[in-house]
Amino acid sequence: MQHNNCVIRFIRSLRCIATKIIPFIIFHIFEALIGPLSVIGSILCIMFFEPWPMKFVCMGVWLVFLYLLSKATDKLTGRDKQDN
Repeated sequence: MQHNNCVIRFIRSLRCIATKIIPFIIFHIFEALIGPLSVIGSILCIMFFEPWPMKFVCMGVWLVFLYLLSKATDKLTGRDKQDN
């Protein structure tokens, strides 16, 4: 019975560690990619959409998408509840 209790505590500690590390990794990976994604997405919008007004609309939609993705990532990782 004692051996089983140690295994359960070990599994709980691994789960606790994972619940803290995985959101941390997701948040910082997205923070590292937000700059290149905004630049590359804007360049692709300029390259692929033909009428000039459509290029600007597409860039705006891309930036709004990245903003919403940032908010979703914050909510997923629990960063929206922290006071800065």
